[in-house]
Amino acid sequence: MKRRLIMGVIILIMVLGIGLMAYPSLANFINNQFSISTIGDYNTKVEKYNKEEIDKIMKDAYDYNNSLPGAFPADPFSGKNISKKSMSDFKDFFMVQEGAMIGYIEIPSVDIYLPIYYGTSDAVLKKGVGLIKNSSLPVAGESSHALLSAHTGLPSQELFTGIEELKDGDVFFIHTMDQVFAYRINQRKVVLPEETSDLMIEEGKTYITLITCTPYGINTHRLLVRGEYDPNFDFSSEEYTFSYQKHKNDWLWMILVIGFVVIGIAGFIILKKKKKESKKEEN
Repeated sequence: MKRRLIMGVIILIMVLGIGLMAYPSLANFINNQFSISTIGDYNTKVEKYNKEEIDKIMKDAYDYNNSLPGAFPADPFSGKNISKKSMSDFKDFFMVQEGAMIGYIEIPSVDIYLPIYYGTSDAVLKKGVGLIKNSSLPVAGESSHALLSAHTGLPSQELFTGIEELKDGDVFFIHTMDQVFAYRINQRKVVLPEETSDLMIEEGKTYITLITCTPYGINTHRLLVRGEYDPNFDFSSEEYTFSYQKHKNDWLWMILVIGFVVIGIAGFIILKKKKKESKKEEN
């Protein structure tokens, strides 16, 4: 009886240990699958629009961006030189509604594939990337600067974990409606939260800056990774790959991992049971 109790405690500790070790990977896997599913639903919805509808949405997006700066440079954080007219004229435009999905970002070199939402509420940042209000929509277009923010280093979700590895010349892609825009990184900076001079909308420039807290767990500074729109990007090159194709069968690998863990525990229990039975036969 005592041996059984000890064995039960050992098995319980093993199962709990395996569960604790597997939790971050399992949670991240589930969140990744949620992102993939969300992006798949977005693409399915976009496919139902006709060309005229898409053209109208994109025109509204460009008009919104053009209306943002009252003068240059325009500061999305302080509101300096940000036109209030853009807020009133586009208050019903779906892309600038809190929590609305406006596209998705793909960074093949660091395996990031995430939906983009309008706003940076807690609800948004728990599930993807948020577009900072008063910054441009990520649809390219001259004199625009979209600011995309996401968490880094969460135990249950990677999100922007990995952007610190990006270097000048790397490319990321923004998918909005049926359009894909390539941005090539040309600046990396670590700044204090109040330092916003690199986040202005500048005349004639087409930027997107990826923003996350740094260092991990301390979050006293902000990492800014800026990309500039590359209108001549060759989409037939090896730089352009769909992360979806890479991730869509990830669930098979997770099932295999879980299967091996279950088989390992079951094998351990069966082995112990056989040893016990063999000892009884010897006696």
